[in-house]
Amino acid sequence: MSSVTNAQNPSQQQGFDPSLHVDGATESGRVTIDLSGQHWKMEGFRPGQGEAEGVHDVPSEYQGIYFSWNQASVPGDVFTDLQRAGEIDDPLVARNFHRAKWVQHREWWYVRKFNLPEGASGKRIRLEFEGVDYSFEAWLNGKSLGTHVGMFSPHVADITDLVRHETWFEGANILMIRLDPAPMNIQNTGGSKPVFQGDYMTGVVPMGIWRPVKVVMTGDVHIDHVRIDTPLSSDPADADAGVDTVAKVVVELDSTLTNAADVAMTVVARPANEAATGGGETTFAQRVEPGQQYVELELPLKDVRRWWPWDMGGQPLYHLTVRTNVDGVAHDEHMQRFGVREVTMTRNPGYTEDEAEFPWTFNINGRPTFLRSACWGGPPSILYGRNPRAKYVDRLGEVREANINNLRIFGWHPPEVPEFYDLCDELGITVWTNFCFATQAYKATPEFMKLALGDCIAAVKDRRHHPSNIFWMGGEEVFFSHAHAESDNRHIMEAVGEEVAKLTDVPYNLASPLSETFGQKLGFKPHDSRHANGHYYGAGNTLMEEFYPSLDYCVIPELTAASAPNVASLRKFIPESELWPPGPSWGYHGADLDVLRVLNAEVFGDTRMESVEQFAEATQIAQGQIFQFALEALRRRKPKVSAVALCHFITNWPDVKWGLVDYYGEKKLSFDYVKRCYQPLVPSLDYDKRRWSPGELLDAHVWIVNDLHESFHGVKVDWSCIVDGSEKASGHVTVDIAPNSSAKVCPIDWTVEGNDEQPFEVHLKLSKDGKTLAENHHVLLVGDQAAAKAKLKALADEVANRKQAFGKSYYRYHPELWNL
Repeated sequence: MSSVTNAQNPSQQQGFDPSLHVDGATESGRVTIDLSGQHWKMEGFRPGQGEAEGVHDVPSEYQGIYFSWNQASVPGDVFTDLQRAGEIDDPLVARNFHRAKWVQHREWWYVRKFNLPEGASGKRIRLEFEGVDYSFEAWLNGKSLGTHVGMFSPHVADITDLVRHETWFEGANILMIRLDPAPMNIQNTGGSKPVFQGDYMTGVVPMGIWRPVKVVMTGDVHIDHVRIDTPLSSDPADADAGVDTVAKVVVELDSTLTNAADVAMTVVARPANEAATGGGETTFAQRVEPGQQYVELELPLKDVRRWWPWDMGGQPLYHLTVRTNVDGVAHDEHMQRFGVREVTMTRNPGYTEDEAEFPWTFNINGRPTFLRSACWGGPPSILYGRNPRAKYVDRLGEVREANINNLRIFGWHPPEVPEFYDLCDELGITVWTNFCFATQAYKATPEFMKLALGDCIAAVKDRRHHPSNIFWMGGEEVFFSHAHAESDNRHIMEAVGEEVAKLTDVPYNLASPLSETFGQKLGFKPHDSRHANGHYYGAGNTLMEEFYPSLDYCVIPELTAASAPNVASLRKFIPESELWPPGPSWGYHGADLDVLRVLNAEVFGDTRMESVEQFAEATQIAQGQIFQFALEALRRRKPKVSAVALCHFITNWPDVKWGLVDYYGEKKLSFDYVKRCYQPLVPSLDYDKRRWSPGELLDAHVWIVNDLHESFHGVKVDWSCIVDGSEKASGHVTVDIAPNSSAKVCPIDWTVEGNDEQPFEVHLKLSKDGKTLAENHHVLLVGDQAAAKAKLKALADEVANRKQAFGKSYYRYHPELWNL
């Protein structure tokens, strides 16, 4: 069924009544029919066959050719619709996705009928396609609505003269959408579609109508977009205090008036949740010409509350409503939610301009904010039809639970849907959003630039009002190779930045990373940013305690460790016959078994390969301990380091890879390690090796890292060393903790005892007046560091020899596949 929404009531009504009367002089002037839902059908054709046979021109009657087409859902995707119809097996199980590659080489037709409510006659009526992946043409009642390419930009068609106002059974208006065969070369789709080929993707290209399709009815003066910026100049000392400011508002109008007219405009800001107070309102007249026009104005805001990340303050939100009215008749109303906050960037202390070119300290409302980040890894499913709002609620709730205050959406993944940013606004989770340029040498042809910039502009307009979105970035790993250095990548990233600067006051940077070999070849400085993936990809060649402390960069936007999901989750996508020993489906789902074995050996002293249960659990603990060591080492270096993002938080299909939370929403054991070491206030252990010989003095120190903008006086710091559950040594000191600080507190005084490869723990606790403020602990080993390092190097050489013999693909674990 359709749903109808009046602009003054943003909650959608389910169950559209065709007899609903809509008065052209209603208060808002806007009525929206959301065509989302299950009243769609779909079918596949050979490329060109559908139009050649006139599929787009079938009349709206009870039995058209589409009567027996597959049922479909919008928003959704082709693969999910085909699985529902029984045409393919679940593509996320085993290696089924590869067997479904034929899907992306066909064109897919979607059909939807609808009636208009009474009173629609005389309205200006537009059909808005908010997002189709990737290329399509649409027809309404047999008339073409044009073609469109690009996943993130909308396609809008004026259908005022094409619609039927009669009420017919199932709908007088028939909408046909043809999805073209999927693109196959990511070099052509930068900025307008996520990467679909790479080191952890399947090579299958998702496609579908991934955002809603809506019928929008207004008067002649239509509001396309509204921009609001909220500069702040008041002292942020009291995070919860009300402030007065002047918002800058830009309204983008699209008028079909015959002649210029005086339009009365009203702009209102009112609280949208209980945390908000105050607001503002202004009314004025504006001369509006036919066509597109921008109206700029100032909106005084009184006693409004600032929006903060969750660990710095509250999340007050406001509704901004803009109305247009001509001669007392309402034409349109636009409503969006926003937060009062300002983002600025300052230079990281400790680096000269020759060492780091860009400012990397994120200041929210004037306060420096350390980003305890994770690369998001989403959407929750690579197949859009499997992303209900409930999944976002669940996954983002886990983000907050893990003490993460920022999610980084990098260029391999799409800018998220509005519901994602809505939830981040409410939860106080900041977002760093990349555009979809990733690990490719792009060519700045006129055709490419028009498409790429158009989709980037649309992505910004759609998301810029969300206070959670604090940073834009151009590319991911686009200055990463010889080909990248010789490509047009830098020119493209700079061109994107110029467009972003026109659209928002939120900061932008070119790409990540900047400071690796080829970035420096292009002129970037050596200490801006680097991806910390060398320990993972070079497993066994360097120890974690050697690799991570050597990093000397303002920000670490990506830090990698991997693990297997729980066995119950593995059984959902790995066939029982391949579960153990690992069959080919493990490798197809991203398992680098060599790396996982070596990292197990680094953490535990052996590879833990006796059973699938032992192996999966060990990989999760290893991932957790690696993340804990790395993240704490980098946090202790604040403010010289201002952000670090582990990779990833979730995964968008069932894999044996980087997520802390698996595809099915199950937390791995590594989750608790990150939750502990990402506490805003945390005691941290600094040590330079994990293995200590019996009788050796443990050379370790307690630090306290405080990301909060408050001080703590008279805090008791307790430490203890535990072997087999027995306390062997302990101590304490009392300290004052400065706001937004990192400081060494005291040494650990203990002579190591125990047996070879026996674990021991160092427990840390902060308390005040008998109340625990934070706890943490690290697991180290009794053993010979040099011998362990030699053993790991031998394993690394074994891995290199296997790659030399059989190549880098997962077939190297199954050489029998070469002898079929």
